[in-house]
Amino acid sequence: MTASRAADRVPGESIVAGAGFAALAIGVAAALVPLRDRLGSANAALLLVLVVIAAAAVGGRVAGVASAVTASLAFNFFFTEPYLTLRIHSGRDVVTTALILVVGLAVGQLGVARSRQSATRRSHLASMRAIERVGELVSGGAPIEQVWEEVRAALVLTLGVRTASFEAGAQPSVLPHIERDGRVDLADRVYLGDGFALPAAGAALDVSAGGVRLGSIVVETDPRVGVTREQRRTAVALADQLAIALRSIPSIRSMA
Repeated sequence: MTASRAADRVPGESIVAGAGFAALAIGVAAALVPLRDRLGSANAALLLVLVVIAAAAVGGRVAGVASAVTASLAFNFFFTEPYLTLRIHSGRDVVTTALILVVGLAVGQLGVARSRQSATRRSHLASMRAIERVGELVSGGAPIEQVWEEVRAALVLTLGVRTASFEAGAQPSVLPHIERDGRVDLADRVYLGDGFALPAAGAALDVSAGGVRLGSIVVETDPRVGVTREQRRTAVALADQLAIALRSIPSIRSMA
């Protein structure tokens, strides 16, 4: 899985974080009950909002939503009349309770967006480093097997595919192609948050040098993974690096 997929936390970890912060929201609300008259409901709501913000920032969207729902119910239970019930008599308390929930939802979504942006930057940096490593191998005259291993690892990292193989020969692959500009011509496109999913049946990259087709790189895709256009263009650059290395090989063969 690529770094950009790390933006969405592992479900088990998200649930645990959500449960932990939900319990914290209840604990904070209960601890503030002895100070209810001096503190006031507005200040209590602000403190609960801080818990929700911390939950969303640390635990992501699931933790933010869980803590927001729990904090709003805890505020209702402990700080709105009649106390220790989920009924609310004051319209102002209704608004306050709703705002706690809205803040948690909003901050949780912002946290997810920020995490995705950060993960995408890390993914792009890793891809650029992979291209540099392949370039060093090619310019240094490394064996084609070593170059291919590096290219395959970089493609798995960049595209989030399961594996890749090189099919030698001038005959183009029948699979949908990733074009030089990163396009993939598909009738139906599925957007998954990070980018569009590659075809479920797989995709191919042309490997050509000097206008001569040397073969195709075939990738076994994961339809649950979204891939950006920049990531697809990076894959094309990797295929070009492989073509440069293959050009000096007298007998080109397929590689798994």
